[in-house]
Amino acid sequence: MKESISEDQIMEGQRIPLKSWLKWLGQLFLSYQWWIILISAIVVSFFGLLGFAEYFLLTNPPKYTFLDILYHTLQLFVLNPGALPPPLNCKLEIARFLAPVIAGSTAIRAFIIIFREQNRLLKIRAMRNHIIICGLGNKGLLLALKLKKSGQKVVVIELDEENDNIKECRDRGISVLIGNATSAYYLKQASLNRAKYLFSVCGQDDINAEIAVQARKLIANEKMRPLTCFVHIIEPRFCHFLNKRELGLDRVPNFRLDFLNLFDRAAQAIIDDEQLSPFENKKIGATAFPRLLIVGVGYMGESLIAYIAKRRMSLAERIDEKLIISIIDHQANKKKDLLNLHYPGLDKVCRIDALQMDINSSDFEDGRFLFSADGSCNFDIIYVCLDNSSFALTTALTLDQNLREFMLPIIVRMSRKTGFIELAKNCNSNPNNIPDRIYGFHLLDRALTPELLEIFTYEMVAHNIHDEYVQERLKEGETVRINPYLVSWEKLPERIKDSNRRQAYYIKYKLHGIDCYITPMNDWFAEAVEFTPEEIETMAKIEHKLWMEDRVMDGWKFAPGIKNIRKKTSPCLIPWNELQEKEKEKDRETVRKIPAYLLKAGFQMYRAKKKDTTA
Repeated sequence: MKESISEDQIMEGQRIPLKSWLKWLGQLFLSYQWWIILISAIVVSFFGLLGFAEYFLLTNPPKYTFLDILYHTLQLFVLNPGALPPPLNCKLEIARFLAPVIAGSTAIRAFIIIFREQNRLLKIRAMRNHIIICGLGNKGLLLALKLKKSGQKVVVIELDEENDNIKECRDRGISVLIGNATSAYYLKQASLNRAKYLFSVCGQDDINAEIAVQARKLIANEKMRPLTCFVHIIEPRFCHFLNKRELGLDRVPNFRLDFLNLFDRAAQAIIDDEQLSPFENKKIGATAFPRLLIVGVGYMGESLIAYIAKRRMSLAERIDEKLIISIIDHQANKKKDLLNLHYPGLDKVCRIDALQMDINSSDFEDGRFLFSADGSCNFDIIYVCLDNSSFALTTALTLDQNLREFMLPIIVRMSRKTGFIELAKNCNSNPNNIPDRIYGFHLLDRALTPELLEIFTYEMVAHNIHDEYVQERLKEGETVRINPYLVSWEKLPERIKDSNRRQAYYIKYKLHGIDCYITPMNDWFAEAVEFTPEEIETMAKIEHKLWMEDRVMDGWKFAPGIKNIRKKTSPCLIPWNELQEKEKEKDRETVRKIPAYLLKAGFQMYRAKKKDTTA
């Protein structure tokens, strides 16, 4: 066990070992080294001034001014005070020996800092396939620590050099660059051209978007593996809009853009968690869904309702049984109308009951809304989605007091991982029940996980494309021995994963060719888009063209005969009109499956409405 000195030991005058004293003094010096050096330099300068003043007064006649004395004092720090005939006074002796020590220690410390910084830059420049995180707030820190723990190489760019999180990152072996991530210079310093992911998680949406645009410009003409850029957007619906529009950027083959919203990610993680999900005991064909109460309908509450509704749709084809969701908010009626407006078809799968009340009011405190006239409880599970962690926990405890005998699970949103829940359980007068009823879900902890890299939009579509490819090839009689890519996604080589990702990313460009577009699945009852034979042919040609670009970029060449994976040769690297009909049909079949790929990833298509030009 390491020895250390506590304040109590010093105050009580306890005997402290010399080793502990030395360690304590060393830590003290490291913490205040620059202040110690500055104060020492001032003291030595003061001794030098007094010493030279006294020394020169003895000359006959005294002819030195104050500036001369100051000049000679400064010369002490560079070992050049000039010839000084004895006798020298004690003040001058102290000054001329300590000044070089202070100057030398300062130079050594500065050299060490410069060396460490240069070594850090060299280490970053040597990185390959690393992850860049822009912004080191709570989101950036948690993401960096989790990715580092999962074995990823991480580089952080942070503007504020006084940020306390910098030290924690560097202590964990994470490289941190101090600078503005919107600047091309610092993105280059972070070896953007060799990174595989870029996370922009600064506190402002516009800064995050600016970083993404700058990154796209830098790699537009680079020959590199694709870079996936995650842009954090705070408002969920704006995030959905940007996912749909992607800022109107033109296609850049080696740049993929995805928009990240913490509330959407956290909602998905909660409903996928067996312990927190309202569907954990719900089976297809069961007679009743659980009755839900959501307290607070801000960003988190809205995202939770939307994802619950999506999951309800996936449980069964029949929708005659609606999921009942009650919401409590001081603007509950307005929030209900907005939910139905934002998610067309929501009222067909869910019945939203608005309970408009102030959570600080007596109506909420007495809890009569929780019960029916016969005394039975109106709900099966409660979600508290308030922004303030302590207020959310207080609200949960208030509900728990009224529902003690019903043992209802209460899930509380916490802004970050804290000890509030554990503290409340330990302090409660009846702690045996609370652990089974109150659960805390930590927004950042749930949303920012290493698995995030595997669930972004194009990654999910890429998974679906590969799964379909494997099934089709197995039906044709191919085996892993013949085709080594007939394995699970996790076992695929990274370059083959990238190929599937590019194919997923290019779906929107194929659809643009027939005036179709992609949007998040908010309207579950929208009419499905069906392709005409002409549209299938148009997109199949685009599919083949993009496939050829992808193969050439990966080093493949044309060669007649049979495709050779090891030599990277294929007989299909020819124009569309020269392809055999069998190969053309493969491209057409890929196009026909686009709606299914998107549906599995939570997206749908829609046709652009053409303007009426007859008027």
